Amino acid sequence: MKKLIYLFILIISTQISAQVTKLKVNEELVSPNGIKILLTKSGKGKTLNKGDKVKLHYKGALVDGRIFDSSFERNQPFEFVLGMNQVISGWDQSFLFLKVGDKAQITIPPDLGYGDTPMPKIPSGSFLVFEIDIIEVFKDFAPKQFITKGKKTITSQSGLQYCVLEQGDGAKAERGKTVEVHYTGFLENGDIFDSSVLKGQPISFRLGTGMVIRGWDEGISNLNVGGMALLSIPYELAYGESGRPPLIPPKARLIFNVELISVK
Repeated sequence: MKKLIYLFILIISTQISAQVTKLKVNEELVSPNGIKILLTKSGKGKTLNKGDKVKLHYKGALVDGRIFDSSFERNQPFEFVLGMNQVISGWDQSFLFLKVGDKAQITIPPDLGYGDTPMPKIPSGSFLVFEIDIIEVFKDFAPKQFITKGKKTITSQSGLQYCVLEQGDGAKAERGKTVEVHYTGFLENGDIFDSSVLKGQPISFRLGTGMVIRGWDEGISNLNVGGMALLSIPYELAYGESGRPPLIPPKARLIFNVELISVK
């Protein structure tokens, strides 16, 4: 199941209730935002947390029973990293209540699914019903923010703060060159909002030509191929006063792990 629209990861009340609520077989739990979870089989494996990579089988249907997708039919389990916006928000929230070996039926309201956006086999405004079978979990899979202890952080005249962890010994990143970069972007509270590492595909762009935020054009120019840095970018050099809702709030300072892969 591919996510085609972006929604916020979690609300605080759901995070708290997921940590303290123990599901019982054949008892339905209704979360504060309307997700219904019916545990049909209780597993004995590890609980699921934000940042874990989850492997599962699923079947998705509308409330009238029409199936729109099924990993069971493909005989191919699906994997995603929990809480990283790789799936619909209803999945990111409901899986926090589950553990490895659990089987469950999850009903997700439209605003935590695909909303008013029609999808193939899914009309707009649809409630979604999933049969879930959790197979395996890979703990703490999501990238962590680079540790800069003992390294010098420089503040440039523009307000960009950067800490070079590895300078790199390859070609210099220069204006007009096409650079290839792996990155993970964090909000100041530590939440990941985007990551080429999780996607398994670095980004390519022409440096210094406005194809990315200004803080990137400036920060990447300090590296050679093989270099790694932590960038702390004020909102004036990122997405400005308005941000990029819903993932990036207004006036957000953004923190990036960056690694320069190539220069052409």
